[in-house]
Amino acid sequence: MRKFHAAAVGADEMQDINTYAVVLAERHDGTGMRLEIQKSLSFDDQDQANGMDTYCLCTESGACHYGGVTRWMVGENSIEVLLDEQASSALGVDGGFHVEVSGQYLPTLREALQRLLGT
Repeated sequence: MRKFHAAAVGADEMQDINTYAVVLAERHDGTGMRLEIQKSLSFDDQDQANGMDTYCLCTESGACHYGGVTRWMVGENSIEVLLDEQASSALGVDGGFHVEVSGQYLPTLREALQRLLGT
């Protein structure tokens, strides 16, 4: 499990690039360990044909993977995103992410993760 404390947390809908994204970064300037979860606001036939009609997970290394979340949870001061074997391998993590965050971000993260990942 990759663990870090996110000093920077953001969730935003960016219509100009057809994306909704959540970013958790270790440092305020966005550097260090990072987990990004992105999803297009709409999908086209090519997205569907290529299996890209779902959310995408990305890390600071540039590794990305579509799908693969088996479970996610929002705790008292953290979130956990558990991954299947294929996603873990593609992202270079062992099983998923445990990210500590300030409690003020938890309502936003709960709503954002529900929107991106579902139940």
